[in-house]
Amino acid sequence: MGNTMLIEILASQYKASLGMLRSAIDKIPDAQWNNDEYNNPNWQLAYHILWGVKFYLGANPASYMPWTNAIEGAESLGGIHDWENPDENVTVEGFHTKEELLSFISSLEDSLPNDIAKLPLNGDSGFEWYPYSRLELHINSIRHIQHHTAQLIERLKAKGITGFPWWADQYPPQEW
Repeated sequence: MGNTMLIEILASQYKASLGMLRSAIDKIPDAQWNNDEYNNPNWQLAYHILWGVKFYLGANPASYMPWTNAIEGAESLGGIHDWENPDENVTVEGFHTKEELLSFISSLEDSLPNDIAKLPLNGDSGFEWYPYSRLELHINSIRHIQHHTAQLIERLKAKGITGFPWWADQYPPQEW
C-alpha cells in the first residue's frame, strides 16, 4: 500500500471522526452549550478536540500556529498534570459559538490531505511525549477525536437526545 493511499485513508477517517463531532455539536441545545453542569462545558470539550487535531497535524510543538479565533487556555481541560492545565496566569475568557467551531471543523477538513501529506508517515511523530511514527500519531489523533466525541454524545444521550449514526468513512452515513 503506497503513501498516497494511506494519506487518503487517514484523511477519510479524520473526516469521519470530525463528521461525528459535527453531528454531536449540531444536537447540543443552546442552553447546554456553555453551562456549568460539567467541569468543562460542551463547547470547551469540542474546542479541545479541534485544538488537538490542529496541534498534532503540525510538525512539532514549535510549529503550532493557533487558530485565528483561539481562546487562550481553552484547549486545556484541567487535571492533575501540569500539561492538562492552562499556563499560569491564563484565565479562559468567553466561549466559542457553535458556528465558530463548525467553521473550525470545515477549515481542518479542507486542509487535511495537504497537512497529512506534508510530513513522512514513517518519520518521527515530532512530539517527544509520543515516541512513535507520524502514522501512529495520526491514528492516535483520530482516536482522540472519537474519545471526546463519545463523551459529548454520552452527555446528550443522558438528556434524551439520540440519533448519532456511525460514520464509516468521510461520507455521511446512509439510511440503513
